[in-house]
Amino acid sequence: MIYVSQAENPMDTSELEELLLKSRNWNSSKSLTGLLIYRYSSEGKSGHFIQMLEGDKSEVEFIYDKIRRDKRHHTVLVLGAGTIENRMFSEWAMGFKNINDETLSDLPGHARLGEETFNPAKFQQSNVEGLKLLKFFHSAS
Repeated sequence: MIYVSQAENPMDTSELEELLLKSRNWNSSKSLTGLLIYRYSSEGKSGHFIQMLEGDKSEVEFIYDKIRRDKRHHTVLVLGAGTIENRMFSEWAMGFKNINDETLSDLPGHARLGEETFNPAKFQQSNVEGLKLLKFFHSAS
């Protein structure tokens, strides 16, 4: 499952580290893998997430339901969900990238992720774009 969301309030490094510690512990215990990308835009003072979760369907749906209700973000939109033969992020209980403008300059067309003008609903129209973004950061690791 791939989803995007907007942070309710921008998250600092300690908040992101706490989120990752809890996520990695939970995911390891449930055999979930994936990648979480967070982008903060200083111009719009806003942050956005894009995440891919992999694992048993019922576990992915369970954790997504918790994620969807988490008050730290809103406008949670699923870009895609389905069955895959092999996991993309099998080595990561939760890979993480905190990206900035410089990093996004390598990705034409994705520079608005995390900016105030970013529209998750438009991004939702194609899970292919979300998958390309996730693959880019996976291969850069």
